[in-house]
Amino acid sequence: MSSSIPYTVPIEGGIPDTHRPHTERTTTILIPKDASAFLNPVQEYNRDLSVSVIRAWNEDRKEKLEAQFRTRRAKKQKKEGKTEPATTAEEDVTNADAGPSESEPKFNAPKITILEALSATGLRSIRYAKEIPDVKLVLANDLSASACDAMRRNVALNGVGEEPEGETTEQPDVGRREGCTGVVRVNEGDACTLMYNHRDPKSRADVVDLDPYGTAAPFIDAAIGAINDGGLLAVTCTDLAVLAGSNYPEKCFSNYGGVCCNAEYSHEVALRLVLNSLAQAAARYGRTITPLLSFSIDFYVRLFVRVDTKAVDVKKLLVNTGPVYICTYCESPTVQPFGRVIEKKSAKGNVNTVYKSIQAPTVGQRCSECGQPHHIAGPMWLGPIQDPEFAARVLESIDGEQDKYGTWPRMNGMLTLAKNELPDPFYFTSNKVHGFGRATSASTKMVVSALLNGGYKVSRSHASSGSIKTNAPRSFIYDIVREHIKTNPVRMDKISENSPAREFVNKPMAHTIDFTRHPDAKDFEKPEKTVLYQLNPLPGWGPAARAKDIKTSKMVDDKKRKTEEEAGVDEEAAMNL
Repeated sequence: MSSSIPYTVPIEGGIPDTHRPHTERTTTILIPKDASAFLNPVQEYNRDLSVSVIRAWNEDRKEKLEAQFRTRRAKKQKKEGKTEPATTAEEDVTNADAGPSESEPKFNAPKITILEALSATGLRSIRYAKEIPDVKLVLANDLSASACDAMRRNVALNGVGEEPEGETTEQPDVGRREGCTGVVRVNEGDACTLMYNHRDPKSRADVVDLDPYGTAAPFIDAAIGAINDGGLLAVTCTDLAVLAGSNYPEKCFSNYGGVCCNAEYSHEVALRLVLNSLAQAAARYGRTITPLLSFSIDFYVRLFVRVDTKAVDVKKLLVNTGPVYICTYCESPTVQPFGRVIEKKSAKGNVNTVYKSIQAPTVGQRCSECGQPHHIAGPMWLGPIQDPEFAARVLESIDGEQDKYGTWPRMNGMLTLAKNELPDPFYFTSNKVHGFGRATSASTKMVVSALLNGGYKVSRSHASSGSIKTNAPRSFIYDIVREHIKTNPVRMDKISENSPAREFVNKPMAHTIDFTRHPDAKDFEKPEKTVLYQLNPLPGWGPAARAKDIKTSKMVDDKKRKTEEEAGVDEEAAMNL
């Protein structure tokens, strides 16, 4: 029966009646109908994005390794007194046609190992083996016995398992992309134990993927140590009620070492809290993180960071970390880094970098815009959350590959937003900021033009439709509201005397606002035929229920049934008294 499913191989015993097939691109897995293994079809976008990001990171890795190889070779030749003979233009053409000379060593990049700590059905790991080139091994781990049984069956069905030593058989077409020869090894065990066992530099993985149900906090420390220098860490957290809400600050602090906030930009705060948790864990081992892509998607956050061992750069964490004071009414954020950098030039012209603590607080007890008190959020990551060059690289890699990814339109749109997103913390929406003054909202085009006319930069944020990011201070943004109110008056008689909205509106303007249409405002408009913000396409769009192990679930059900029976006997005995 399995042979009738494209890109699969027959498995011993065929497909059990207790399972159903689920296909994603060229990968088909068998899902137990009793739902003992965890799969959320909604996260196909997450898997598509992960494949494209790892492919782009791998190309970047190979280019850097080759550059290092050429540099070492040139130094070696110089040390040995060898130089490349000069050639004429005609000889250059001849040599180019003939290809690389036999004496010139060819660079061969080492293959990569991917560790997926919480694999469930193995769908993601199998796709990595089939769709990412230069993969040697994907280590798919899960603690659940039933999930590992499902993974072994799915690996065999897709023909990506390890062959017994000494055996080589002709591989059927299982839908691998060009250059993809990786295999999947299933491991049943604790995720942290597995990753701690890979802390030795000789056994580290090149890519570690954390995609848990809920928070990734318990796995972060182990994951940081299991990654090679320059390796990629991919992290998913689905606990946005904690990260992006305001009801569980104690839980957010215990998980991520920072406090969440109640503001419209809470989803960006969520990303920065997770990044801070990653950065702090890495710093303990003399390692640094570089955020490549950070996304708030639907009901979860997904982050891709590069991990390096650079003790000198660890010091920079002081100036990239700190709390944020947030006004309880107008949500005006004031960033407070923990430190500052002082560069001193010596008599010989060398630049010495010194890190100093910073004077605090940088904000008064009351908000300067509306007079209300502040709440404190964080500490959180204050540096950039996107790498525009890397986002452009991923965009380039998926260009023309609509048939390779089921969620290509959304990938293209979100990567476009990430490429253009400003590094400055926090976004706002026109409707929200005008609401602080009880005013009708100016159009987004008007607000963007006013910011550009003021000499500031403008971009969208991927985290919210209608959002605006800028390097302008909040005082300028709120003066846009006050200028708009001049031509669209507010009913002050409808605002109570003690309302913060009254103080917000009456505050004297400190900036000159010009709503004249700016020529660059057209760049802010949505590109034609590009999906920037996808609406929920299915009912019940959100995280699926937590997976249950068959044996554990049966034990719980039996215990519950026994308790109910005993309770029934006791009740009957009581009635007979």
